[in-house]
Amino acid sequence: MPYELFFDADFSKDVDRLDKSVREQLRKIILKIKQNPYVGKRLKGYSNFFRVRFGIFRVIYFIEGDKIYFKRVRKRDEVYRNV
Repeated sequence: MPYELFFDADFSKDVDRLDKSVREQLRKIILKIKQNPYVGKRLKGYSNFFRVRFGIFRVIYFIEGDKIYFKRVRKRDEVYRNV
């Protein structure tokens, strides 16, 4: 099933703050999520929110049908605020 990707404004701002090498890692993570969105761990307390860990960063996203919405990408100690 092909999934459509959508990026929240906060996600885009977070990406702009990342170093170039981290952005390249993030690109690979996004492609991996697009192939199998259930690769991430489910967030406790949320039915369709997931997280993927890479290095000290976390990607938070949720799935609705055939759409994947990316919410945040930040360091672990910052990402879970205001999800």
